[in-house]
Amino acid sequence: MEEKKSLTEAELYRIGSAMCARTEHCQAEVRTKLLRGTDDEGLVDRVIEKLCQEKFIDEERYARAFISDKLRFARWGRLKIRQELWSKQVPEAVYAPLLDSIDEKQYISTLKELLKAKKKAIRARDDYEGKAKLLRFGVSRGFEPKYIYPLLKIEDDVPEDC
Repeated sequence: MEEKKSLTEAELYRIGSAMCARTEHCQAEVRTKLLRGTDDEGLVDRVIEKLCQEKFIDEERYARAFISDKLRFARWGRLKIRQELWSKQVPEAVYAPLLDSIDEKQYISTLKELLKAKKKAIRARDDYEGKAKLLRFGVSRGFEPKYIYPLLKIEDDVPEDC
């Protein structure tokens, strides 16, 4: 097995700053990239701390850009965005307020457009199967069922005689 070339702190800083200058990155993404150049995690931590101090890395700025991009371009819902930010180790205290501040009307409008487009593409034997497919689709995109149900006119509660 080939031994890793150990880069200096200056080289790692150059790599990290160049990476962050091109596009927003969270600490976990930068850490992964820098660990390819060295086995010294303490060195990587120092470089990341310096990048944070110099505002190359800013978790809140990253989360704001990530949320905006995923809402506008990928058309993801809050749940999927939350899961992805969690997997990128962005602190919940950073992204939770940003997710809560999403414009409800725009959010529901995006979901409505997605469901309308999907409805044209699905094939279902009956209305029940069609709604089930649309519900699964909406949930898979990260939208909460409480927003999907009214658009599909599905009752939120189950009858007690079931």
